[in-house]
Amino acid sequence: MCIFTAVLLPHKMAQIANPYATHIASLQQDSYNDFKILYEAFAGRLFGFVCGLTKSKTIAKDVVQETFLRVWLNRKSIDPQQSFKSYLFKIAQNLIIDGFRRQLTHPVFDNYLDYCNQVETNENVEQKIDFDLFVKRLEVAKCKLTPRQREIFEMSKEQNLSVPEIAKHLSIGEQTIYNQLSVALQLLRKEIGSMMLLMFAIF
Repeated sequence: MCIFTAVLLPHKMAQIANPYATHIASLQQDSYNDFKILYEAFAGRLFGFVCGLTKSKTIAKDVVQETFLRVWLNRKSIDPQQSFKSYLFKIAQNLIIDGFRRQLTHPVFDNYLDYCNQVETNENVEQKIDFDLFVKRLEVAKCKLTPRQREIFEMSKEQNLSVPEIAKHLSIGEQTIYNQLSVALQLLRKEIGSMMLLMFAIF
């Protein structure tokens, strides 16, 4: 009896350590039903974790979907005895880091940070939007510009070229550059609001 108990003890301990081990083992055998059980058990907690880090429900929803997609695609390699929660949160964390890396290389990311600082300084935190929405609104608004206005705006604010450099590149006068930027900013301000354009100073 004692020998029997000793044999079963490690297995029981493993079940206690990871109560979802059976579902993970079935998932490895392509059980979609067990996949749904794991999703229902962890999706809410994962969403809260990501939302807490990114402050964006949109990003959190996308990260949760992508995380569980990777779980399904990599189901054969999951260790049933490891913490499934830790496994999920690690995938999500890496997705968030990769997302921020892409943002850091975006030409208007510095402008977005300036915008965030302006919002916090004015204590209008409720006006703060996430970076992806910021970029989407800006891209839609730029469609309202003429081709020349957009070209000058992007060269100045996204490529960080000086007015003399733009004038030389386009073979037009510097005053024309200033005039076009002024008109472009006025049009964009109508489309996306003055708060979002505080970072886009002409000078």
